[in-house]
Formats: sequence, structure tokens, C-alpha cells
Amino acid sequence: MALEIRNIPVLTGSTAESFVRAAEEREKNPRHLGLKVSFAQIDEMADRARSYREAHNGKNPFSI
Repeated sequence: MALEIRNIPVLTGSTAESFVRAAEEREKNPRHLGLKVSFAQIDEMADRARSYREAHNGKNPFSI
């Protein structure tokens, strides 16, 4: 029994050219996404975690 082969769309013409141009541009100049939180907020979270562990004798709140 044969399985149906799905039709895969192929870009042609100006659409293909613009796709390749955009892909090459992204390869040359990758865009870096900014952090959703600042480094100060990360430091604050680490400080809170450290103080929690100190207050609870080094126990992780998620450990059993």
C-alpha cells in the first residue's frame, strides 16, 4: 500500500529571491533578543534565593 506524498510548496520568482535575500541578511546580522528582566532583577532573585536557603538551613523549598 502506497502512502500519499504531501505537496510541499516551493518558492519561486521574486518571492524566492526576497526570501533568500532576507535569510542572508539575517545570517550576516543576527538579531539578539533583549532580556525580559534586567541584571539587577536577576541579582535580586539570586539574593532572595540565597537568603531563603540561609533561613531554612540550606534546604531547597522544592526538595522533599
